[in-house]
Amino acid sequence: MSIRCQALECLRFGRLPLLIALSGLLLNLLPALAAVQEKFDLGLLYRLRGPEKPPEDIVIVGIDHESALRLRTPNDPQSWPRRLNAEVIRNVHASNAELLAFNIFFFSPSPDPDDDRVMAEAMREMGRVVLTDYVKPRQVSPGVYLESVLHSTDQLADAALATAPFLLPKEDSGTNRFLTFFGGDGQATLPTRLLLAYVLRTAHDDLVSIFKNVAPDAVDFLKNQPTRREQFDIVQRKLTALLESRPDLLPALAENLRQSSMPEKARRMLRGLFRAHENGHWRYFNHYGPSRTFPTIPYYRLAGPPSEELTKLFAGRVVLIGYLADFQPENTEGLFDSPYSTVSSVELAATALANLLEDKTVLPAFAPPKDFLWLFLWGLVLGSCAQLLSFQKALASIAALSGGYLLTAWALFRADGLWLPLFVPLIWLAPTAVVGSVLVSHLRRIRREEKMQSVIERFIPVDVFSHLTRDEDMKALPSYGRLTHGICLATDAGRYSSLAETMEPMALGDLMNEYYRVIFQPVVRHGGWVSDVIGDAMLAIWITEENDLETRRRVLQAALEIQQAVRRFEQNHRIEFPVRIGIHCGELRIGYIGTDSRGEIRAVGDTVNIAARLEALNKVLGTEILVSEAVLADIPEPRARRLGQFLLAGKTKPVSVAQLMSCSEVELPRYQEFEDRFQMALRHFEAERWPEACAAFNQLVLQLPDDGPARFFLKTCEARLGGAHPAGGQSPGLRIEKSDSAHTLIK
Repeated sequence: MSIRCQALECLRFGRLPLLIALSGLLLNLLPALAAVQEKFDLGLLYRLRGPEKPPEDIVIVGIDHESALRLRTPNDPQSWPRRLNAEVIRNVHASNAELLAFNIFFFSPSPDPDDDRVMAEAMREMGRVVLTDYVKPRQVSPGVYLESVLHSTDQLADAALATAPFLLPKEDSGTNRFLTFFGGDGQATLPTRLLLAYVLRTAHDDLVSIFKNVAPDAVDFLKNQPTRREQFDIVQRKLTALLESRPDLLPALAENLRQSSMPEKARRMLRGLFRAHENGHWRYFNHYGPSRTFPTIPYYRLAGPPSEELTKLFAGRVVLIGYLADFQPENTEGLFDSPYSTVSSVELAATALANLLEDKTVLPAFAPPKDFLWLFLWGLVLGSCAQLLSFQKALASIAALSGGYLLTAWALFRADGLWLPLFVPLIWLAPTAVVGSVLVSHLRRIRREEKMQSVIERFIPVDVFSHLTRDEDMKALPSYGRLTHGICLATDAGRYSSLAETMEPMALGDLMNEYYRVIFQPVVRHGGWVSDVIGDAMLAIWITEENDLETRRRVLQAALEIQQAVRRFEQNHRIEFPVRIGIHCGELRIGYIGTDSRGEIRAVGDTVNIAARLEALNKVLGTEILVSEAVLADIPEPRARRLGQFLLAGKTKPVSVAQLMSCSEVELPRYQEFEDRFQMALRHFEAERWPEACAAFNQLVLQLPDDGPARFFLKTCEARLGGAHPAGGQSPGLRIEKSDSAHTLIK
C-alpha cells in the first residue's frame, strides 16, 4: 500500500473528526490564547449586535476641558476647589436625583480645609452620595490586583452614604470584566454598592416582601432605610453574609421573584442584586456603545443653578461624576479600549451599574467543563462533514454550519447576553475541517486513480499509461500510437470448442477465469503485458530494446512456466486443455485502435501476426511452443530444436522456426543423440534428398513415436516420394515450394 493510501486509511472510521475535535480542545486549553479568544469573540459579537440604548436610570456628569475653560480652573482637575463639588451636589440634590456617585479620588485633603468641610456638608444634606476609593494595585489572585484601599479623607468619608473601589482587571485593559465583590470578607465594589443603594431607594418594599416570602426570620435588618454610612455598611454586610451562608436561598429568591407580580423594572434590579452575590464575583461587561452613549452633561452646567431641563433629566436617576476621555489626570485609572471606542473609567462604572440594574451582564453560554464538551462535539460535526461528504458538499456544509453557528451566537448575545465561543469554532475548527476535506478529497482521488490505474494496466502497458495521464494527452488518445520493438507471445488452448459445447456458460466462464489466472501470472512475473484475450486465446507483449537478451530469456522462461502451469491446471481439473504458444520479436505499433467513442490500446503489426501464425503452426507440427529463431539469437545453449524455415499463411518471406523444449524433454535418455539425428534428417529434407530424409525420419519415429515434428516431416517425405505432390502441388494443409535457400512449408 502506498504512503498516500496509508494516509487515507488513517482518516477512516471517524479518525478525522476525532483529530479535528481534539485539536480544538488543545487550542482552547492554551493559556496564551485565552485573552485572544476572549477579545476576538466579544469584539465580533459586539460588532454584529451594534450599539444598544442604555437604561434611563443613569446620567454622567463629565469633567472635561470645556468645563475647565468655562470655570477658569487649572488644567489639573485634582487642584480644583472642592467648593465646586459642593455646589454640584446641591444642584443634583435639588434635581431630585436618587443617588450621586463620584468616580473621583479624594484620598488627599484639600489645600483649603474649608473646601472639604463645605463639600462634606453638602453631602450630608443630600445623604445619598457615594465615593470611590483608590486602589494601589497588587495581584492577590488571578485577575485581581489589590495592595491596599485608600479611602477618601475622613471628613468626606464620614459624610458619604458609602465608599467602595471600582475594581477592573489589568490583564485585559479593564474592558471585558469587572468585580462585584473583593477580598476574603466579601467587600462590595462600587457598582454593587450603587445597585444596593438604588434598590433600597426605589424598590425597598419589593425587596422586603421577597425576603418575607423566602426567609422571614432574616429581614429585620432590611426594614429601615439606611441614611448614614454605618447603617448602609451594616445592611450590605448582613445581606452578603446571609446570601453567602445559605446557598439554597438564592435559587428560592429567584423562583419567588419569577412568580411575583412586581413591576418588571424592580424584578430585574432585584434579580441583578441576587446574582451579584453568586459564586464567582467576576462579571462581564455588556457594553452599550461608544463613548458618550450614556446621557452626558458637562460639569460646568451644574456649577450654577440647575435649569428645568437638568432637573427633569436628573430626577429619580443615578448621577455619576467623573473625568471624560479628554481630561484624565495622571493618578486616575485612565482610559480603556472598549469594543466600540475608547472610554473613561466613569463610563465603565456607568456600564457596570447599568448591567446590574438590568441584570444584563454577558454570560458564557457554557461553563467549564461543558464548554470543552461543546467544542468537542462541534469539532466532531465539522470533521464528519469533511470526512463523509464530497469536497463541494463538505465545503457548503461547513460554510452553512459556521454561518448558522455565527447567526445563533448573534441571536443569543443580542437576546440574553449569552456568549457562544467563536474563535475556536470559526477561526480554527471550520478552516481545519476544510483543510481536512481537501486532504480527504485529494487522497480519495489518489485512491481512485490508483484503482483506475490498476484496472487500466490490465489492458495498457505501464510505459504507455505513463504517457496518458495528462488531460491534454487524454484528449489526443484516439490518435495515440508509437512504433517500438517488442516480443509477442501468443497462446491458444486445445479442446476449448468441445468444452464450450459440453459445459454450462457460467461454469465455463469460471473455468476460463481460473485458466487465465494460471497463464497470466508467469507473464506478469516476467514483465509482460497482456494485450488481448479472446475466447481461449491470449496475446502478451514485452516492450524492449531490439537486442535486449535478458528480456528474450524472460519471455522464453515465461512460456515454459505457462506450459507447466497449464499441465497442473489439467491435472487439478482432470481435463485435457493443452496450450499452444508462438513467440516472435520485431517492430510493432502500440497505440489506440478504434473510433472516438470506443476503442482500446493494443499492439498491431507483422510481429503480432507471425506470433499468432507460429501458435497455430503448433497444431500442424504436434508441438506446444514454437519460437522464431530471431528470438533465440545470441542466447547461449538455448533449449530449442531448429525446425527450419516455414512460409506461413499470407506471408511472402519465410520464418526460421524452432521448438522450445521443456526441461523434462531435454533430460530424456538419449535426447542429444535423437536431436543430432533429427538435425541430420532435416538437412536431407532441406536438400530435397527425399529417400535419405524419409529413411532418417522413419527411424526417428520408430525411436520416439510421439515426436510431432518427426512424424510431420516423415509424412511429408512419404508424400513426395509417392508422387502425390508434384512440385508446387497441394497436400492436406501444406504446400511445398522451392526457394533459393531451402524448401519451405506453407500452412
